[in-house]
Amino acid sequence: MEKIKSFFQRGDNADQQPAEQPATSSASLLQSMDESTTLSWKQRATGFGICFGLGILISAISIPTLWSLSFTKFAILWALGSLLSMGSTMFLMGPLKQLKAMFASHRLLATCVYLASTILTLFLAFKFQNPGLCLIMLAVQIAALIWYCATWIPGGQTYLKGFVMRSTT
Repeated sequence: MEKIKSFFQRGDNADQQPAEQPATSSASLLQSMDESTTLSWKQRATGFGICFGLGILISAISIPTLWSLSFTKFAILWALGSLLSMGSTMFLMGPLKQLKAMFASHRLLATCVYLASTILTLFLAFKFQNPGLCLIMLAVQIAALIWYCATWIPGGQTYLKGFVMRSTT
């Protein structure tokens, strides 16, 4: 448990700027937000659990709206649920460290595809209300999320590539 706590601790100064250097506007905003949210480990774990649980619950609630052909409701609920689930790790790591980790070079593609597909799902649901396109974007979202999760597991992307290759041949 201590290894898990130390991984998510924000006390390391590797991702913080030195005190004597003024930060740029967007970096200073994120840094001040990160520094002002000092939560205990128990509060972080509770916040993570609640946020993740709500995300899963809202995503699950969205499924029946798809069957009832309420594409706009589905898109809103699904996007909110999946973003809550993904954002829940900000409680564990802190917002600045999480954003840096999400946009690290080996996660950049998965993060961008996931966020773009979430936005496109909302756009398609509001603008065209096309169930086929919504389902395609949903599949892209899920695939990007699986790929994103695999980036957190050492060797996860390599295993996932091999699994997909073996499954398709």
